[in-house]
Amino acid sequence: MEQFARDVIRGELTLEYFAKKIGEGWRVRSIDWSREVSDAAQHSSESFSELLSADAVVPFGLRLTEEKLLEENPLEATVLLLILEQIVREKRIQEIATELNTQGYTTRSGKQWSPSDVFNLLPRVIEVGPSLLRSGVWQERRRTM
Repeated sequence: MEQFARDVIRGELTLEYFAKKIGEGWRVRSIDWSREVSDAAQHSSESFSELLSADAVVPFGLRLTEEKLLEENPLEATVLLLILEQIVREKRIQEIATELNTQGYTTRSGKQWSPSDVFNLLPRVIEVGPSLLRSGVWQERRRTM
């Protein structure tokens, strides 16, 4: 079984940090970068911004900011959490769709959830599941389950 962790690093990233993590058995899976951009520098990155147009597929649970950056979509993150909770409770896909509709959640297109909508979202639930299970929101929900 693979274990995942996400470190948010503010400030300088050192080789010692990487050496420590590698020594603990971790391997790099992803690196995200950010920087302040002046108006002049922003024009040089327009080709990348064009890739993140409104037509681009944004993963469920995230949204595109005006700056063309991805950030968490709180409503969709709640839906992912609810689906995960129902899976832990061993609910069938039909029951999960019914629960989402009962609680008033709709798909991105504004329609009621169908079993196929939930099924198509399962790869995304699997992808974000480890981080959801470590979240404080999940820990609170777990106590009331």
